[in-house]
Amino acid sequence: MGRQTTGRGLSADEAFMGLVNYGLFNAKIPPCFTSKDLSSHVPKKLLSLITENDEKKLNKILQKSRHDFIRYESLRDIKIPRQMGIPHPESHIAQCLALKRHWKKIKNHCAKPQTSVSRIFAKKTSSKRIFRMDYKGKESFKNEAEDIQSMMGTYYAVLVDISNCFSSIYTHSIPWAMHGRNRCKNNHSVSLTGNFLDKATQITRDGQTNGILTGPDTSNVVSEIILTQIDHNMIRKGYNQFSRDIDDYTFYAETHAKAEDFIRELGMLLREYELILNSRKTEILSMPLPIKETWVRELNSFRLPPKGAIVRFGTVRSLMDFALKLTHTAETDAVLNYAIKMVPKRLDSRAKRLFVQQAVNLTLLYPYLAPILDEHVFNKHRYNGIEKVISKFCEQLLEIGIQRIYSDVIAYALYYSLKYNLRLGTSQDKLKEIINIDDCLSDVLLLEYAKHHKIKTIQEAMRRRANKLKGMDTREKDRFWLLIYQMWSEKTLNNEGQSFLAKLKRKKFEFLTGQVQKVL
Repeated sequence: MGRQTTGRGLSADEAFMGLVNYGLFNAKIPPCFTSKDLSSHVPKKLLSLITENDEKKLNKILQKSRHDFIRYESLRDIKIPRQMGIPHPESHIAQCLALKRHWKKIKNHCAKPQTSVSRIFAKKTSSKRIFRMDYKGKESFKNEAEDIQSMMGTYYAVLVDISNCFSSIYTHSIPWAMHGRNRCKNNHSVSLTGNFLDKATQITRDGQTNGILTGPDTSNVVSEIILTQIDHNMIRKGYNQFSRDIDDYTFYAETHAKAEDFIRELGMLLREYELILNSRKTEILSMPLPIKETWVRELNSFRLPPKGAIVRFGTVRSLMDFALKLTHTAETDAVLNYAIKMVPKRLDSRAKRLFVQQAVNLTLLYPYLAPILDEHVFNKHRYNGIEKVISKFCEQLLEIGIQRIYSDVIAYALYYSLKYNLRLGTSQDKLKEIINIDDCLSDVLLLEYAKHHKIKTIQEAMRRRANKLKGMDTREKDRFWLLIYQMWSEKTLNNEGQSFLAKLKRKKFEFLTGQVQKVL
């Protein structure tokens, strides 16, 4: 197997299909939202972004595809929400077409570093999504071997990351990375690959040049274009023993002075692209160090019954108690996430009931756990009567989300209630408070919940909310594009300047599908 870099083994068509059909909604968002088959609905005018060479026509198409985006906040294990974005499908497709047009050049550019540095990049995956934010199996073993090899003869480890990486990326740095800053000073033509990708990236943020969206897979491609050039420049300066996971760097140094030099050189190169290091997360640690974090190693050492043996709750309780203890010493709530996923499927009936209850109890204390419950708790350990526990849990989770203005917590509470066909005991007045939070995805799920349970007052309140957007600035409508798509007719969408959405509406395209749709 050759060096693994962005796009290796991935054709332009495969990249386009993966980005459009599976890369619009981030994996942290409730899985009922999808853009599957969106690539089948690309207008001819947008398709000309692949073949058109007339600069004025290209600029005109890009300008007409410019939109604002949906805001979304995702809780993390450090208890601080991450600001995320969901691009308007028209601008998203336009950006994907731009990447497709120059995919070969992007692949060649990202393969410039002589040694593999980046560990998370665009590639074929079993899920058809071309970005997976972790690595398993052979990839994990390969990275482990590389780390051990890099440690040879070193006495210090450097851990650094880029401060607010995606939101700090300056779109003009795309052509700087691909062609050099000097060449781009006097050449602003979109016939230059980097300039074309720059413009196509700007349109996903209503023309803004400061920052790229955190969320869509296209942003990972854009960041790799810039960061692999920095990797290449660091290698040319003699730094070979380092790796990068998105924007987190690890370097092994023979001396403390060389460790400090690495930080300085990386910081200087980042400044050339208007990025800076996160000083709060910059560390120089003495070797030897464990290859895996201490809490991961300790959890993996927990003895579970042999494969095939029934697991009783005493074992599960001991594992979760151990994880809670590690949470306090490790200073990260990621321990609980890891531990919940460790619980084997072969629980006896009592263990299933008690573990499900314990998992939802922990999620009410640590709401960032909500996204993993469906796969690793509710489905994995399902039993007769589990719906009662999920219903009570959703009511309390919804209360927490509304009280603390956690939009993703609200979205997951509504998603689970829809998926499991649950009528919550939450009052209509409390549900109306969700509308006041003004979060698009929560509003869409609340609308579906109200339609399914025929709650007319909520449906009417949602209708009034959507109608307020009529006649408003296009930017305001873009920020709620999914809500108006669900609520407005094709005619209204056309009248309100959303012709792209109107065409999708005519074709009955669905952004809300899967298990939730089966309930409705």
